Amino acid sequence: MKFYINSGDEIELFKLIKAAGLCDYYSDIRRFIKDGLVKVNGEVNKLKHTMIKIGDIVEYQEHKINIIESKPKAEQRAERIIPVSEPKPTVQRVHHGKLKSWRPKPIELENEIDNEIQTVYQKLHEKLLLNKFSLSLAESCTGGMVQEIITAHSGASDYFLGGIVSYSDQAKLNVLKIKPEIISKFGAVSKETAEEMVKNTKMIFNTDLAASITGIAGPGGGTTDKPVGTVHIAVLIKSKLITRKLSLSGNRQNIRKKSVLVLFKLLLENI
Repeated sequence: MKFYINSGDEIELFKLIKAAGLCDYYSDIRRFIKDGLVKVNGEVNKLKHTMIKIGDIVEYQEHKINIIESKPKAEQRAERIIPVSEPKPTVQRVHHGKLKSWRPKPIELENEIDNEIQTVYQKLHEKLLLNKFSLSLAESCTGGMVQEIITAHSGASDYFLGGIVSYSDQAKLNVLKIKPEIISKFGAVSKETAEEMVKNTKMIFNTDLAASITGIAGPGGGTTDKPVGTVHIAVLIKSKLITRKLSLSGNRQNIRKKSVLVLFKLLLENI
């Protein structure tokens, strides 16, 4: 199936699935995303708010949705949207995402992210207090943004023991004690480095929970293998290690905020 959106636009995963006609109810969509039944670019994705952009491929059961840049209006008129109830067509169904505006204006989008971060963290804050869990952090690309949000909440001192902003490789090596061979082999932005960051942070602060984040926020620093927007997050809950690789879009601040939001959601969903 082809799903067209305007150049530069993006759509949240759960909205895409509904717009593509794969499921009519958001409650069902949220459930099967959380159950790991949806893949984005070949990898299981359990986050409903993952932003899908041109070039991405989303898979659910036998369905595969290719996200393509919108064609000119004349070409769009020549294509026909075939109802799901009809027999399997020889030509793929086509949905034009541009018929509805998926992305609000930049300021509105920024406000939405800020509001969602605050909403999610308030729930996490309450859950940490209720369960009396202690928490520590290691940040790289977010430069302390996670800890700033945490310490803005009254009562955070009851569970937040501290964090390390290991922005440089030297800080990762000298403060967090990441093995040099990990960074030389996999790079500072990698699943392996994120895992070492979270394990060592949890050990340094002796907390119940720990989280780490490392990535490329841009606008520079990206490569073919690791483009701008590549972010690795690791969460360690007791002895349970959870990792996520993100491919985010947007400006530097937007990528950093999206990363923070995913980190908070991972903690909230798994404690």
